[in-house]
Amino acid sequence: MTQTISEELADYITRMKISDLPAEVVSKTKQCILDTIGCMLRGSLDEVGVMLVGHVFRYGPPGPCTVFGHAGSLGVEHAALANGTLAHVLEWDDGHRPSGNHLGCAVVPAAMVMAQATECSGDQILLSVALGYDVAGRVGEAVCLPRTGQYFHGNGTAGVLRTAAVAGQMRNLNALQVANGLGIAGDGASGLREFPAVRGMQCKPLHVGRAVQTGVTAGLLAAEGFEGAATILEGRYGFCNAMTPEPRPELICLDLGQRFAVVESGFKYFAGGGGPTHVEAALWLREKYDLDPSSISRIKVGLPRSDGNRSFSGYLEDTMSKPRPPASVGHARFSTSYRVAAALSDGEMTHRQLSPVKLTDPTILSLEKLVEFDGDPDVQEIANSLARDEAFAFVPSSVEIDCGGQTYKHLVKKPLGYDIERALTQEQVETKFHSVVRGILSQQQADGVVNWVAGLDRGSQVKELAAILA
Repeated sequence: MTQTISEELADYITRMKISDLPAEVVSKTKQCILDTIGCMLRGSLDEVGVMLVGHVFRYGPPGPCTVFGHAGSLGVEHAALANGTLAHVLEWDDGHRPSGNHLGCAVVPAAMVMAQATECSGDQILLSVALGYDVAGRVGEAVCLPRTGQYFHGNGTAGVLRTAAVAGQMRNLNALQVANGLGIAGDGASGLREFPAVRGMQCKPLHVGRAVQTGVTAGLLAAEGFEGAATILEGRYGFCNAMTPEPRPELICLDLGQRFAVVESGFKYFAGGGGPTHVEAALWLREKYDLDPSSISRIKVGLPRSDGNRSFSGYLEDTMSKPRPPASVGHARFSTSYRVAAALSDGEMTHRQLSPVKLTDPTILSLEKLVEFDGDPDVQEIANSLARDEAFAFVPSSVEIDCGGQTYKHLVKKPLGYDIERALTQEQVETKFHSVVRGILSQQQADGVVNWVAGLDRGSQVKELAAILA
């Protein structure tokens, strides 16, 4: 009898062992865990994080699971909701370009809460995270390539399946139970893309939190014998057909155990939404030519124009339509004009620039007024050369600045860190982590987290992380 896709995934999840993972997969998985822990800790101070954590501690039962950035602990499902939201709220978490999704923000929180609930080994945390990335990347790719305008947000929809895979693996469920967990989770996929409207940006990170909670619940229900649809992915009314008019379910199980989504994932070196080539270009010019922000008289950002057959269609028009200044920190994270201005003002783009106090910074406000958008022939040539289903396509952009009577220009094709061809080194990942948690953890605590993650395949226990963070 032919297996369904979820059954094939379940077989893969239950038969894999840590010894089956190549060394580069283990190494990259550790980096992804460290990066996501940093995002959760810093996200706990964001206004969305504060509200969400207040909610879960008000209504959630006590339990063994850490809520990152807070002293208390909760039951599995409420901690899953909180940590998933915290991981994505900054828009600084890792991304997997082939699927168009952020993977770590759902996979790592799910692994952390399940690890504390089951008191599993560091090896199992590593394995579950690597496998969760695989399910997430493959399912996302099946519904996101070629990239088209879609109603559903992949982090909220594909996210439930990746967390169900993690929960099933960490509960040591058998293949049938894991398949049922995937079926239960897929039935609960949700998250609409209307969040960029005037109000609603706070729902985007909540999509991830709910996905982690739904996926973990699905795994726990499967352990009780609850059944889910066997054909949840490829069925006529299943996940893939529901999410896109161009489903490609055949990609989900292609080269299982040979191609790993975690290796294909990239880190955001600069905070904010998307692959910020414009931020990198602005910062490069500021540093290269030692530009004085007070002497800048013109800022032009060159973006690809619509050509009717590209994933970038409408990108220039959408960028130009965003209000100035942005209405909230959430909107600022997706505002090209604001982020370019803030980068030129401060010489960095971190959580510090994406904060309420910076939204009223007079230098940033004055620079943002100078930002103009237009097409750029060099940018357009790069965009036109990309196939519609190019897995690692990023929006190229250029920044041109008039300053002190001179004109300077720089073009960035793919963003540092986010593009795996320009991957961050271990040192850069650790430097980002220390920067993100500064003021939240002491130097000793931050070093302790780095060492704990490094030792996951050498005996690190999940209870040790809670002790470090206490």
